[in-house]
Amino acid sequence: MATRQRRTPQAAKFAILDAAERRLHDEGPEGVRIQRIAADLGMTDAAIHYHFGTREALMDALLRRIGRRLVDDIATTIESWAPDEIDVAALSRLFQRAYADERAARLAVWLSLAGWRPKGSGMFMPLVERVHRARIEAARKAKRPTPRLSDTQYAIALLSAAHMQAAMAGDALLASVAEDSKGLDNRDFLSFSVESIARRLAE
Repeated sequence: MATRQRRTPQAAKFAILDAAERRLHDEGPEGVRIQRIAADLGMTDAAIHYHFGTREALMDALLRRIGRRLVDDIATTIESWAPDEIDVAALSRLFQRAYADERAARLAVWLSLAGWRPKGSGMFMPLVERVHRARIEAARKAKRPTPRLSDTQYAIALLSAAHMQAAMAGDALLASVAEDSKGLDNRDFLSFSVESIARRLAE
């Protein structure tokens, strides 16, 4: 058990989220438990309940933290693009890190089973807008018709969904399409998805 420390309320919340994220990374959502985090930080269970209320509320805050980090990473990435550039592979790496490496996909499923519902806050709207501007610029240069916004929205939603599904149940998904899925690989599935989406966005 860690030695107890005095922390400001804000520092305590950050420390709790840091500890919860470490547990999430090492053990998945099942490892994010109030008692374990309290022991990690030298806090009482009551102190964690004071800051977050319930385990579900802590998990929700953790998912939102990972989501904000993904949005910030996307913003940094798209700032470097040329006006008509869309680097779907770079976006894929960011979704992979958030959904698989940081366990956001499994955390979202856990919360969903606990009754949580996303509020549909449009977290990827800046990405959609930037990608669509690039599509419009590329179409203008090539003298093609203006692309539809809905196609851009569907493409970004599909990119997100492919990475989330691969992180949650990629092996099971691939097993559903073959008697023997040994020749199928999650990485190849994501590469196929990225290439397909990139081709559609280039239209």
